[in-house]
Amino acid sequence: MQHLRDIAPRAEPDWSPQARAAAMRTDVEKLVASNEPVALFLDIDGTLLDVALTPSTVHVPTILPSLLDALSERFSGAVAIVTGRQLAEADRLLHPSKLVGAGVHGSQMRLSSHGAIENLTPSFAPALQTDIKAIVQDLPGVVFEDKGGGIALHYRLAPELQSSLLMMLEALAAKYPNQFSICGGRKVVEVLPVGFSKERALRTLASLPPFAKRTPVMVGDDIADVGAFRAAEDLGGFGLKVAGENFSKEESSFQGPAEVLSWLQMLAQTGR
Repeated sequence: MQHLRDIAPRAEPDWSPQARAAAMRTDVEKLVASNEPVALFLDIDGTLLDVALTPSTVHVPTILPSLLDALSERFSGAVAIVTGRQLAEADRLLHPSKLVGAGVHGSQMRLSSHGAIENLTPSFAPALQTDIKAIVQDLPGVVFEDKGGGIALHYRLAPELQSSLLMMLEALAAKYPNQFSICGGRKVVEVLPVGFSKERALRTLASLPPFAKRTPVMVGDDIADVGAFRAAEDLGGFGLKVAGENFSKEESSFQGPAEVLSWLQMLAQTGR
């Protein structure tokens, strides 16, 4: 098997963030053009879809489901969704496409494209849920979303409440030690079971037969994706950032979801 170093030089650590982001994207393109085995791991919101005021009001481009299916065919099934959304909700958005994936930051998994969704952790204890709901009631404009394996608190409608929300959740963590972790995102705070993350999810998915022995490429826009970037790079692959609320244009390989979709369309046709 030809190695990446034989195709293109890795982005050096002392390069500028802009040069490194561009070089990594180019490296992936050259791998695909050379028909090297690549696996894609894709976030949804802010990566494949533009962010909306609420999770339920996102717009799904009409080309997206068929594009994901074309990518899955191009990469022999090695395409996965790694999202903070529940997988059932991701399926609804991406219908009729259905992929291997991790939902709710890895607390849900589907290990084959037509397999069952497995919940790896029970819902939070009723007392903890009640206390989290009480926080939301004290912060008008914050939206509570129960994801089963986690809870999302959206503050896009009231961004000035971010500090208060985080302070109250950190105080709650002392009451429930080792029961949940707090993860920031695009105008959202995720309350997640301890031990689950997109990093852990990517490592699990990368070990599956369709993904093993392939160069992993994670594309994401959120703070929660940083661990998944790290996992992909640890496995000899790439973490490609999408510019937005969390990553600057200079450090990102893509300037937004529209550019990601154009790039994925190109990959679907490259090397055929």
